[in-house]
Amino acid sequence: METSNYAVLVLEQPLWAQKDEDPDQNSVRPFVDVLSRHEDLPVFFATFVDSSSFDQALKNLLDTDKLDDVEHLIVYVAANHGASSCFGGSNNDCTMNVKTVFDRIKSLGKGKVIGLILDSFEMGVQADTIETGMESAKIRWVIGYAGCTEWLTTTLINLRALSVVTCLDSDDFKDEDMLMGIMQLVFEMFNPHLEIDDDTRESDDDDLDDSLTLADVLSVTIRSGRRHPKTLMPEEIWPDLADDDDED
Repeated sequence: METSNYAVLVLEQPLWAQKDEDPDQNSVRPFVDVLSRHEDLPVFFATFVDSSSFDQALKNLLDTDKLDDVEHLIVYVAANHGASSCFGGSNNDCTMNVKTVFDRIKSLGKGKVIGLILDSFEMGVQADTIETGMESAKIRWVIGYAGCTEWLTTTLINLRALSVVTCLDSDDFKDEDMLMGIMQLVFEMFNPHLEIDDDTRESDDDDLDDSLTLADVLSVTIRSGRRHPKTLMPEEIWPDLADDDDED
């Protein structure tokens, strides 16, 4: 396939920003830097702490002259402590919500943002907000996680997604079946039964394994052409899961 012209914008809320936590200084930057060098993929970084600084960070990135000739952009939001509709901060003290991300991409994105990664706890549960935001901002795909996930694992998954989609032609995103095939290609190397829940949850049965798997928490939404966005079921991402269900 003919390679399109891509760049990735990483907006990260420092994981050590909470005043009540010890600084561990985890960051996706060194991981994405390796991908950038390995695949000659332009990547631009900025940090934010709240909705106001997110706006400024996104605007500053989009205003750089190096993006003038870039055809497609992918926005990668790496934030700490999500809680259903919002993320950032700690102890449910969220600093911005998911809708704000789509609103800012619509107003500042210059129509270039084709994909979005929401890497924060529970952001994937906002299916209605994600689908509405995708239509408004003209985004083709969104990846998120509907649970409390393990940081390193989701970072590696996100790198795989960036590696695959940035090698595709823009025409590949116009057909729903092709888009679904792309997402199957992204995730085929990952075990859908992988325990990924980073939250210890209580169970009424001490013998019951109550951990969430990748298939439980992964949220993938696609939008082809003028069609309404579609949130994929696990068996649409991993077709073998449908065969497992039939055997049961």
